[in-house]
Amino acid sequence: MWTPETYSFKCIIDHQVIFCYFLYLHQIEFGVDVTKKELVLADVIDNDSWRLWPSGDKSQQKDKQTYRDLKEITPEAMQMVKRNFEWVADRVELLLTSVSQGRVVVLMGSISDLVHCEKIKKSCANYGIPCELRVTSAHKGPDETLRIKSEYEGDGIPTVFVAVAGRSNGLGPVLSGNTAYPVINCPPLTADWGAQDIWSSLRMPSGLGCSTVLSPEAAAQFAAQIFGLNNHLIWSKLRSCTLNTWISLKQADVKLRECSM
Repeated sequence: MWTPETYSFKCIIDHQVIFCYFLYLHQIEFGVDVTKKELVLADVIDNDSWRLWPSGDKSQQKDKQTYRDLKEITPEAMQMVKRNFEWVADRVELLLTSVSQGRVVVLMGSISDLVHCEKIKKSCANYGIPCELRVTSAHKGPDETLRIKSEYEGDGIPTVFVAVAGRSNGLGPVLSGNTAYPVINCPPLTADWGAQDIWSSLRMPSGLGCSTVLSPEAAAQFAAQIFGLNNHLIWSKLRSCTLNTWISLKQADVKLRECSM
């Protein structure tokens, strides 16, 4: 089954984020199991199936070729092979972590918006992004809103603010006008005034750069795309989601054609 974890390895190779010293890349072959409707990898990716030449220097190779090239099997030679594979194992661990961390902070104008905000948090979790929920009103307590905002500035952690406020949205513009971090408006829609309330999120004063995304899941995806510029794990999960969407569309197209015949 295709998962973000299996896809992340190829993404890292493609972007040369960590293994930028690969001179030879093992090819990945895959296909679609039409019975189970799954994407299946048809190859093995491990320390035995690649060539590692740090800085492109073949004399520094760390892969199994060092063992193949041994003229004599001695304890010293085996220690060298062991050190090489320990070096490789340390680098492989980097595939599971990211130097660039980030977080999404969702500020809601009222606790009544909690269900809407929980959807954003759940979607952030799918991308591996920590998400915090806070309650504050830019209209009723602007000083407290700016104080909460300041909690997430200055600690070096990249942050995206999501403002959830219906009716007259002052939360997003106030945040955007007082921080250099990205701000996403994600107003909850209501049956009575939803269409009219959206304009308070769309019509921003000059000098403000906050965007507006109506779907809570799409707001989380937008934040993930921002973090994905510098975080290879999030980037990989975004790519796998794109691939899964493409597969779903392809399956729907095939099914429709079969029904039409």
